[in-house]
Parts: sequence; structure tokens; C-alpha cells
Amino acid sequence: MPRVHKNTCQHAATRSDEQRFYMGFVKTGYRMKNFNLLLLGLVVGFCSAAMGIGGGAILVSALILFFNYDIKKAIGVSLAIIAPTAFVGTIAHYVIESSNIKFFIVLFIVAGSIIGAKFGAELANKMHVKLLTKLFAFLLFFMGLKLAGIINFPAETVSNTSAYPFLVILGLIAGSASALFGIGGGVIMVPMLSLFFGLSIHEAVATSLTVILPTTLAGAIFHKKFNNIDTDAIKFLIPTSLIGAIFGAIVANILPAITLKIVFGIFMILCSIKIFMHKE
Repeated sequence: MPRVHKNTCQHAATRSDEQRFYMGFVKTGYRMKNFNLLLLGLVVGFCSAAMGIGGGAILVSALILFFNYDIKKAIGVSLAIIAPTAFVGTIAHYVIESSNIKFFIVLFIVAGSIIGAKFGAELANKMHVKLLTKLFAFLLFFMGLKLAGIINFPAETVSNTSAYPFLVILGLIAGSASALFGIGGGVIMVPMLSLFFGLSIHEAVATSLTVILPTTLAGAIFHKKFNNIDTDAIKFLIPTSLIGAIFGAIVANILPAITLKIVFGIFMILCSIKIFMHKE
């Protein structure tokens, strides 16, 4: 019977130990990633309902900066998460203060946002990743400046009789931006509804969040056909984002309006700089 060399046995044992260590390291990394996704979902849900932004600005930024997603995949995941989060946030806002949701305004904006979502999804699929990333960073920076009050536009509130066509146009723009950047469209709708249509910040937040639900649902469906939906990430993000949305809706009706605008504006500015400097 042939004898197995002692060194051969030791080498095999060492290799086996290395393989077990590697597998343990991979499993630990996988569990950490899943935990971070759960935490990210909580933050996204909270900010979504608290600020009426859908949470996409945060989610897309985090997936790019901390999870190394390319922007197209990040956009698809973002839209798939925003839809159910916006639903819970809308219900919470309705229960807390139903008068803040202007359903008549919602109908006109959604009429344009669904069409805009289809256009935005197709444009995002055709656009180069680097260009799309830079454009997203510019959008964040500009809207951050506006919300933080660093830049302002002199404007008069649109009257009720003349507002309807402008609401549809707002929907087209917000829907296109939503599916193009995975942002929900709230970063556009909240300041616009507040600035040009005479809504208070709390009314703008609640109304925007209600529009975001059908808009992002349509965007997610359009992106699915381009294979931009990562189901593995979604199953960890959705549960905690729904919990965060409930707390966010409560906080939105407690914090002063100016606090919401400044905090989120500064956050957007910082994220825009990080994303613009980020290398793929």
C-alpha cells in the first residue's frame, strides 16, 4: 500500500484551512452588505416620507458611492424601492393630515408624469454611464442650492385657472427626471409646488409623495425590460424602507418647514460633489 507523504498531507490541510477562511470571509462580507442594505432602506424610507422626495436621491447616491453599482442599475433598483415606500408614506400622510394631499393637483401631474417616465427610461438606457452620472450630480447640486435657500428665483404663484397645463408640464418634467435619474421626481416637484403653485412645504411634500407612487411604478416597469432591476438588493431594501416611511411621515408634520428644506438641501449638495468626483 503506497504511503502518503507527510508534507503532502500538511499542504492539503493548509489549503483546506485557507479555503474555509476565504469562504468565511466571503460570507461575512455578504452579511455585512445585507445589513447595510437594510440600514440604507430605513434611511431612504424615512427621508422619502419626511421630505416627499421618494428617497431616490439618497438611494442612487449610496448605491453608487458605497455599493459600487453602475448608475443604470442603481436607477432601476431605486425606482423599484420608491414605489412601495411612497405608497406607505402617502397612507401615513393621509392618516396624519389628509388635507395636505391635493388630489386634484395629483391627477394633472400624473397625467404628464407617466408619459415622462417612459421617455426618461428609454433615454437612460441609451445614454453613456459617465454622462448620466455627471448629469445626476448636476441635478443634485442645483436642487440642493435651491432647497437650502442659497439661490432663489423671483416668481408669482400660478393662479388656479391657469395652473392645469403647467401641472401637466411639471408632470412631464418630473416623470422624465424620475426614470432618467431614479429620483422619484420629488426633488423637482416639492420646490416647484411650493414656489410656483402656492403650496406650503408640508402640502408640497404630501402631494409630491402621492404623485411619486404611480410615476416610479411606471418607471420601474419600463426599466425592467432593460434588465436594470437587481432583485437581490430589493428584498433587503423594501422591508426597512417601509418602516422608515412611517416614522418619516410623523416627523414631517413635526419639524419646521425651513428645517426640512435646509437639511435636505445641504445633503444634496454634498452628495452631488461626491458623485461628480466618483470614478467608475
